[in-house]
Amino acid sequence: MLVLAFLAGCTDPVMKPAFIIAEKPEDIRPIQGKWVRPVLYDNKIDFGRLSIKKKKRKFIDMLLPSILMVKHNLAVERARIGNIIWKMENGEPVSGEDKVFYDAKMDEFKADGPEDLYNRMATHPTSIVLAQAAIESGWGSSRFFNEANNIFGVWSYNPDEDRIMASQSRGDQAIFLRKYPDLRGSIRDYFLTLSRANAYGNYRQQRLKVKDPYQLTYFLKNYSELRYTYVSRLNMVMKKNKLTQYDSLQLDPSYYNTQNRIIL
Repeated sequence: MLVLAFLAGCTDPVMKPAFIIAEKPEDIRPIQGKWVRPVLYDNKIDFGRLSIKKKKRKFIDMLLPSILMVKHNLAVERARIGNIIWKMENGEPVSGEDKVFYDAKMDEFKADGPEDLYNRMATHPTSIVLAQAAIESGWGSSRFFNEANNIFGVWSYNPDEDRIMASQSRGDQAIFLRKYPDLRGSIRDYFLTLSRANAYGNYRQQRLKVKDPYQLTYFLKNYSELRYTYVSRLNMVMKKNKLTQYDSLQLDPSYYNTQNRIIL
């Protein structure tokens, strides 16, 4: 039988963050203490014009709330799936709404069964997300980040979705990158990529039991053609910028009501 952990009261994945248009660095609220306010930024800042130290600080302050919001939403969805699976295993009735939700998540995460789905919906330390975001976007300096909220350089193969053209091409073939309405979309796509692609099967298994982010990055070698050089770079970015200090941070609980929804 699948052993499941539940989040008390986590039944609704919808979150309503505060929205701020950041036109200058001062618009980005600094992260202070262990509680992070759920602020969603519309980035109008050219991070490339900031000093390296200030760019890194503001990049983290801008990105961290969105990372925690996406992780929260996935945790809420995972808890709901866990509850549905428990009912299925124990012969309890499952509502039509829950069946639709379960089937949708099975398809979204490309899962092979209940336990596989539950495991695929897990996330990983915030420090790893920040390190990969920093590397892939040049600490917020890439055009894809500035023009498309595309933190991780995700390509687009669908002409019907919102996207932008890359300055480089592959032979005669133009390259497009996805354009997101906000940072959360890019971060959720990042988690989905790691949760669905066959190349990260071993990583998905390891993140369920390996707690040390410096050890867990070893299993991300398939994320880049650089492989172990990429792993070393990830660890260097985490260590140099002390990113593991953000692993224990959580969304400010004062923004939740009794149903664990964000209230603003």
